[in-house]
Amino acid sequence: MGIIKLKRGNNANLAGLSLQDGEPAFVLDTGKLYVGNGTDKILINPDQANAETATKLKTARTIGLSGDATGNTSFDGSANATITVVLANSGVAAGTYTKLTVDSKGRVTSATQITAADIPALTLAKITDAGTAASKNTGTAAGNIPVLGSDGKLDTGILPALAINDTFVVANQAAMLALTAEVGDIAVRTDLSKCYILKASPASTLANWQELLTPTSPVQSVAGKTGTITLVATDVGLGNVTNESKATMFANAALTGVPTAPTASAATNSTQIATTAFVKAQGYLNTSSIIDGGTF
Repeated sequence: MGIIKLKRGNNANLAGLSLQDGEPAFVLDTGKLYVGNGTDKILINPDQANAETATKLKTARTIGLSGDATGNTSFDGSANATITVVLANSGVAAGTYTKLTVDSKGRVTSATQITAADIPALTLAKITDAGTAASKNTGTAAGNIPVLGSDGKLDTGILPALAINDTFVVANQAAMLALTAEVGDIAVRTDLSKCYILKASPASTLANWQELLTPTSPVQSVAGKTGTITLVATDVGLGNVTNESKATMFANAALTGVPTAPTASAATNSTQIATTAFVKAQGYLNTSSIIDGGTF
């Protein structure tokens, strides 16, 4: 009795297998039997549905998703099919949140905004951008950082009260009351030639402006004149007085009345004026020295 031997091997090697006309081959891992026809190999025991040669399923099937994602599509094997997935709502409203709660599968179950209670206590050493002032205590001692009082100002022991005054020139009261001024500011009223200082706010209240008084001058006028004064000779009773220099005062002087002059000493022999007293002292006025010249 003879033994019939068949070619055999696994499906991975089937593509490279060449069979002669009528030669059989058995695929060990799929159970398929092929016989050669001289040019190719023919499958003798195909699946009932003819899956190896079918172009589509006899009956199309619907493939669907359920649970946290839903969607479905019809598939008959003739072409690729795509399922449009719709995610189930988690119950969290759309928005931007800083605090999330997720379940063991990573699904968001709640979302809220972070609060101060969610932030753990941190030491200053763990805060890199706090600056050097954050490590200082408040107060008025050396090394402290001073804080403003309820009036919005530093304690006068740290910074004495300061006033920076402005001066405003205004034409009338209405303009003064319309100023945006602070306490200590001064308004110069050109209509009154007076100055006012703001002693309290607001500047729109006339009673808050205090007139600045100037000392009374003991000289009220000069020669009956006030303001910018220019005096002339008649203002001081010198209407008959002319302004003469020493060089011209005695040139061709015409004296009247009884003018006097210093009496020169008896031995004077100069161009000095000789007074009657000088002449008499020389003996020229003695009666005994008068020579009678006779008559005509």
